[in-house]
Amino acid sequence: MNVVRRGLVAALVVSLAGCAAGPASSTAEPGAASSAPPSPSTAPPSASSAAPSLTVFAEGVISTDDEEYRISFAPDGQTAYFARGSGFFPQTRQATIMETRLVDGEWSEPATAAFSGTYPDIDPWVAPGGESIYFSSIRPVDGTERSDAELFRVDRVGEGWSEPVHLGALGSEQDELGASVSTDGAIWFASDRPGGAGGWDIYSATSSADSFGEPQPVETVNSTVWEFNPAIDADGTTLIFTSILRGGGSGLGDLFVTTASGDQWSDPQPLAVNSSADEYHASLAPDGTTLYFVRRALDGDLYETPWSGAGPGG
Repeated sequence: MNVVRRGLVAALVVSLAGCAAGPASSTAEPGAASSAPPSPSTAPPSASSAAPSLTVFAEGVISTDDEEYRISFAPDGQTAYFARGSGFFPQTRQATIMETRLVDGEWSEPATAAFSGTYPDIDPWVAPGGESIYFSSIRPVDGTERSDAELFRVDRVGEGWSEPVHLGALGSEQDELGASVSTDGAIWFASDRPGGAGGWDIYSATSSADSFGEPQPVETVNSTVWEFNPAIDADGTTLIFTSILRGGGSGLGDLFVTTASGDQWSDPQPLAVNSSADEYHASLAPDGTTLYFVRRALDGDLYETPWSGAGPGG
């Protein structure tokens, strides 16, 4: 996306925020609006079920006054990666991927991940086997500066990580954000590239011999409104994503879930965690029992809630 177009998108997002929630509203990544959220215990239910219990995740350590974005865990659940920025990414285009470890039941003070900190990086996703981390970055490719967010991967090398590998087969001249992968190597991500159903759409691509096929739009999910932040579970049968102004939502940005039966995906349903604030950047614990997501008012914080496979709270 060129600088002029990004400015127009930012202006649209701010305009939507003002219309939807007044001067105190905010926006979800890549763009959505919200008013100040209710407390977790009083969050209004979605159309699907009563609101489950919510907890701010690692408040004061991981969830802070900065902007926090999607969190993803190593298979043993003892190490986590998430993104953080002092400003809101759709406006600043700045974020850094952080690493934290669970020590004696407490999450350690996050440190910049070894592969991040030089360029804007966001949306880490640890592969189910822990052998790779996928993320989006605005960094040079083959020595050429880029202003769009492209998809990258680092691979486990001993106790550390390789140099980032550009996933060029999945890229375009627009942004690619929010990649997630299943055990079979299939990748899901969002892009505002031309040819989609709305401004932002979700795409998937199969993997074979360390390469990816042509990305295809997920037609049963995409609509004329925005769909982004896809989070696929390890077996590739449950997809959680964010949509803006989609029917059945509770605010401007809301979380939805769809499940696969063979090659068919169910009609997406809103999650009970949705509120008048923005909810986005969903992910699941490695054992599939906890849902994590960002809720944003003045800043974005990570929340956690039990997940049964059917939805929050069972």
